[in-house]
Amino acid sequence: MSVHDDVMDKAAVRHVIEDAVAGLHQDDIALRASTCDALGIGTPEWTACRDELIEELDEAEDWLDREEAIVESDTSAPLTDSDTGPEFLPSHATLALVQSAMEEELERSPDRVVRTQDPKWLTMLYQRLRAKGRGKAKFISHRALDDFQFRLPERTTVALVSDWGTGNVHAIAVAKQIALRKPDHVVHLGDVYYAGTPREVRKNFLEIWQAFGPQRARYWALNGNHDMYSGGYGFFEHLLPAFDQPASYFNLQNQYWRLLGLDTAYLNHRITPAQLAWLPAQLTGSARTILMTHHHLLSPFRKRGDAMEQALDPYLSAGQLFAWIWGHEHHLFEFADYRGVKCRCIGHGSLPYVPPDRRRRRHHAEIVRMETRPSPLNPSRGMHGFALLRFDGPALAIEYVDEVGGTAWTEEW
Repeated sequence: MSVHDDVMDKAAVRHVIEDAVAGLHQDDIALRASTCDALGIGTPEWTACRDELIEELDEAEDWLDREEAIVESDTSAPLTDSDTGPEFLPSHATLALVQSAMEEELERSPDRVVRTQDPKWLTMLYQRLRAKGRGKAKFISHRALDDFQFRLPERTTVALVSDWGTGNVHAIAVAKQIALRKPDHVVHLGDVYYAGTPREVRKNFLEIWQAFGPQRARYWALNGNHDMYSGGYGFFEHLLPAFDQPASYFNLQNQYWRLLGLDTAYLNHRITPAQLAWLPAQLTGSARTILMTHHHLLSPFRKRGDAMEQALDPYLSAGQLFAWIWGHEHHLFEFADYRGVKCRCIGHGSLPYVPPDRRRRRHHAEIVRMETRPSPLNPSRGMHGFALLRFDGPALAIEYVDEVGGTAWTEEW
């Protein structure tokens, strides 16, 4: 299983929603009987299920209409990937879950067609959307302030990659390049597509690392917004145990450097109170802190991460953060220092994206360097890759490696 072009096409997603709603309104007797049987429910329960499903899908289509109206009315709005190509990845849980169900149906169907009137499809779709009613998976909090602290050797190599959980050819290419460099640690900064379901975590993430990633590395993961669209169950109940990782936030540290990972997706683009209570105890001593999050602080295309900046203001003001690396936006950016902090975006892990020099900027963000080369695997889209951090005592060398083994640029910190 990997992300499929048809599933990332806005028109195709809209068609599936409209077709499914039309069929549900007709309430065909045979379809009702088959779907009830598949769900293990009776006719009275089906009426409630059908109405709930229609309401969810209608709301998602209304959201699409509102977003399109905003873009059409605002000439300064950025060109989104879906405006210039097939990559439609909305920040909307229902739409992400519809895409997840579409992907599984396309994989199951011998002729790669989503049959919206098929009881199996409707059952899968209903079960995907019903997962929203479960609420979120339980957030795992520390009990002591020294919980989730781990030793980072003074000489070690760490690969950072983000928005990588697609299972596509780019993800495989990036995983192979990471493996060739034999890092001691691999940190994923979040997002398993489309909605972070347990199946997607297994097929698009864990199995790809197992098949193509470095075998001796210790793996770590941060939570992403797509991981939470199905409630975070794939992340908290499957991904974390597979990595033997106790929680969605952690501290890897030696006497010179600190890699500090925070969960900014459990509360979307925010930091949970538990993490804020844990944080001061991590920022003691003279080690330089490299903060890692899924969500961005700065962006030329999206609103700034004001809530995160406000929460971290005491540490920014005190000069306790040396660098901040994030994903979420599917580009590679080196920003100018902000409040004395080195800021980097590495969200170009594997999801096809329109190179940033072909998009209109909507927000101010001072960019020093950015990746604009095309991907050799898809010349109409941008290059994918990861950041390789080589720690040697107080020195840190960073190489931004691409999916074919080249180098975008290097830095010495």
